[in-house]
Amino acid sequence: MKIENAKVTWLESGLPYSTQFQDIYYSQDDAVAESQHVFLQANKLKQRWEHDSSSATFHIGELGFGSGLNFLQVMKLWQKLDKRPGHLHYIAFEKHPLTIEEMQRIHLRWPHLAAQSAELLEQYTDHSEGCHRLPLTNEITLDVYYGDAHEQLNRRMTDACPAIQCWFLDGFSPANNTQLWEEPLMRLLASCSDEATTLSSYSVAGKVRTALKNAGFEVSKIEGFGRKRHSLFARMPAIAIPPPPANPSEIKTLQRLDSPWFTLPKPHFKARTAVVIGAGLAGCSTAHSLAQRGWQVTVVDAGHKPASGASGNAQMALRCRLFNAASPEAQFFLHAYLFALRQFKQINRHHGIAWNPCGVLQLSNAMNKRNPLQLEKLQQLYSAQIVQQLSKDQASSKAGIALREEAWLFPSGGAMKPASLCEAYLAHSNISCVFTTRITKLNRTNEKWQLSAGQTQVIDADVVVVANSHSAEQLDQFAGLPVQTLRGQTSEIPANQISNKLECVVSGGRTVFPASEDRHLLSASYANSCQLQPRAADTHENIVVAAANFAGADILSEDAAVERVSLRCNSPDRLPLVGMAPDLEKMRTRYAGLSRNAKAKFNSTGEYYAGLYLNVAHGSNGLASCPLSAEFLASLIANENLPLNRDIIECLNPTRFLIKDLKKQR
Repeated sequence: MKIENAKVTWLESGLPYSTQFQDIYYSQDDAVAESQHVFLQANKLKQRWEHDSSSATFHIGELGFGSGLNFLQVMKLWQKLDKRPGHLHYIAFEKHPLTIEEMQRIHLRWPHLAAQSAELLEQYTDHSEGCHRLPLTNEITLDVYYGDAHEQLNRRMTDACPAIQCWFLDGFSPANNTQLWEEPLMRLLASCSDEATTLSSYSVAGKVRTALKNAGFEVSKIEGFGRKRHSLFARMPAIAIPPPPANPSEIKTLQRLDSPWFTLPKPHFKARTAVVIGAGLAGCSTAHSLAQRGWQVTVVDAGHKPASGASGNAQMALRCRLFNAASPEAQFFLHAYLFALRQFKQINRHHGIAWNPCGVLQLSNAMNKRNPLQLEKLQQLYSAQIVQQLSKDQASSKAGIALREEAWLFPSGGAMKPASLCEAYLAHSNISCVFTTRITKLNRTNEKWQLSAGQTQVIDADVVVVANSHSAEQLDQFAGLPVQTLRGQTSEIPANQISNKLECVVSGGRTVFPASEDRHLLSASYANSCQLQPRAADTHENIVVAAANFAGADILSEDAAVERVSLRCNSPDRLPLVGMAPDLEKMRTRYAGLSRNAKAKFNSTGEYYAGLYLNVAHGSNGLASCPLSAEFLASLIANENLPLNRDIIECLNPTRFLIKDLKKQR
């Protein structure tokens, strides 16, 4: 999961030089002019954008992100034009990313791109394999894939993503970086393209042209830049492409014979309207991600205000859930954590939220008790920017109060008042809210969902996202959903002279937050119960267990405690349920053969409810996991490039438990 950064030396001219690939990052003559000529002008981006200004999104793919120069140029052109599509989605691949410090140094050479550079560098990340989504502006999204381009494209859920309309091939020289120019990779590019796709490169090497031709591209040489006589241009030939479906019930799928139940339908919605059930973190973040795409969203909640349930706790800690081995689950939680950090920074700049990036210390003995974390394995997976192991003295110094043991530090983590985040999410002009309304029934009629509260029909919708935690089980479509409801009681206690010295979040048997308005939050008990009345025994237990985080006595007071009880929703594997809502009964019938043969093959894809989506079971990880889950759902609904790879999407798919249960019955 941890990626190897680029190995860079600096030439006397000030240009960065890759020691891995024995090549410079960009032209010594005029890198900016070359980028304009070879990529922007060759692909006629200005003309295409002005001609297709009514289209929703334009997609650009790049092999070799490097210093980000091509992206900065594209961004500047986009921002300059009045006539253009609604959204720009830039998808780049880079095996060895530059560090943030190296990017900053390089960008100083291009003062005319300073505004675009500032936007990129504020969100830039440089240390973890996989897809990193950088939501730069309302109109521009950047997905940077770190790792081998062939592997990353293979893991991309191409069948559920729109075609790339323009490719930039800007890796290091084919003589020095052969893997980025080979035919299998070019075939992958072709599989992500359609008849409107163009491609350009500075390289006209014979092997590159042959690889592209064999992949199905029409290839030609065009005028080069500067001392280079030629550059390369290619396009996909015009072929018969079926028109998009006329209504939401018509879906396009690509069958996966190994796991056809995970094949995602590809919906097309004419109306960009949606209803989100639930105004907690999951629902509000989903509404926000859809609204950012121009969708009109109605949020419906049983409470009288946002964050009335578990999301209404006074504070939550943001940290990364850690694993000893690389896996789709580990990658999801890492990328969710990083995306949340980037999004919170962006939202805080525009709206102001109660976010305190004070860092989080998690005591060693309190983490992963069933599978204790191992330093050597963690150092292989996670960079020091994510997590560091501190001695007891080091951890105590960071906390400002003596701790009882060593700890893991999440230096970028912190404390959030989740209600302030929910309010910021809902502040978007495309979002309206309906409170004190409990949705009890969903009916599908005339390709629309009818939402009812008791005997009263409340609203019709083409798209519905169910994000109301454990209450989702009360809807017929989700009856029997394998989720667990857990009771949690938090305690607020007065700060004292000693506890006021606490400078970061400390998590052990209970999590203790730095004082806010002279009070500490202690979070939270766990119980298999739905009782909402506070219990004195839980108050006492919260204080005793929280105090055990610290080395001294009388750190925390039991005086004047204020209690809050809420219910969390968990899944059996502690991963959220995020994706299209499956018709579980039809799925069970269709794949019943798995109960006799777990390796049985099926030609039919899964049954999913058209226009119905699920986003629940985030448990105690919701502050980290909800933003990226929402972004994935919104991308899926809006038919965009997905910010998660196929393996992660399948880990989150609500169908996974049904398939596991069928296979166990044999």
